[in-house]
Amino acid sequence: ASGWVWAEGGRNIVRVHITGDGGKTWYVADVVEGGNQPFGRVWAWVFWKVNDVTAAIDNDGKMVDICSRAVDMAYNIQTETCNHIWNFRGLGNNSWFRKKIDISKAWTCSKSCIKTIIIDVRNSF
Repeated sequence: ASGWVWAEGGRNIVRVHITGDGGKTWYVADVVEGGNQPFGRVWAWVFWKVNDVTAAIDNDGKMVDICSRAVDMAYNIQTETCNHIWNFRGLGNNSWFRKKIDISKAWTCSKSCIKTIIIDVRNSF
């Protein structure tokens, strides 16, 4: 999986976490670009990458749900949902990014198979 992140106020990104099981297990992504910006003066995107994420397959065996969250230098962390700050225009929504990935075209599973796989979702975010 790969993606980008930005923190308001010029704060540096400390790390990015990725999960494939709804937040039970987190993987730390590597910052691949933008991590060397001056301390406290980060005004550009920070790009991250993680090679493998173990993801739980949904009940119909077709989709996995990958989520990411970031932590900035003040140790602010993105919340799971924006329900507590919801507003009509969607302003201030800074919750986990979620991406559903259809694996049914690339992988088939019988009813007796293990319900987790290691899947490379590079460039899906």
